Amino acid sequence: MREAACWLVVGLGLQALAQGVPWAPGERLVYNLLWQGFGVGRLHLTAEAAERGWHFRLRLEPSGLAQALGYGLEAESLVGPDLFTDHFYQLHSEPFRGNTKLIFRREGDGCSALVIHPDGRETTWKSPHSDVLDQLALIYYLRLHPETRQIKAVDYPRLAQGRLEPLQSGGLLGYRFAREDVLIEAWYRPDTRRTPVRLVFGRDFGRIEAILLENSR
Repeated sequence: MREAACWLVVGLGLQALAQGVPWAPGERLVYNLLWQGFGVGRLHLTAEAAERGWHFRLRLEPSGLAQALGYGLEAESLVGPDLFTDHFYQLHSEPFRGNTKLIFRREGDGCSALVIHPDGRETTWKSPHSDVLDQLALIYYLRLHPETRQIKAVDYPRLAQGRLEPLQSGGLLGYRFAREDVLIEAWYRPDTRRTPVRLVFGRDFGRIEAILLENSR
């Protein structure tokens, strides 16, 4: 009986989460990924209900030359009920350069990040802000709060702050966050689910573009 009650509580919690956001627990999106204009594989984006909020995952399934050269990209984001980031991890593997890791944590009334560079060098930064979004959390946050214009975003050298530029093209609604060293774009269908159909990330490693192929769930 106790086990059944526990599962009932979990089920009711998932149902409440699903009713509060435009995506369902377990949603899986698959994208064709381009790097510098070349196809490098499929990108998988998932959203799963967690104990306090959501667990977002991004994983690259490389193909062709990208697979042979060892190109890789994976990230995980844990967010609270406010959808702001509690913990974020990203590993980016580049041919002829190596791995770059980013580890971010929300800590009380602030946050901190550790960056491990391909040569093993470590750099850190801290911020007094706690209402911070990583790249994955931002994608989902905008689905729930399309009116958002000012954001604080996790970035490699420091916290990035600024205004989102609203965009429209081909019946899609988009947002652009651009600075000298970072570019983020997210494009959504203008329906109740606000499914992200195109994502763009740009840094010194070049331009990564993800185009939705299917919505498997």
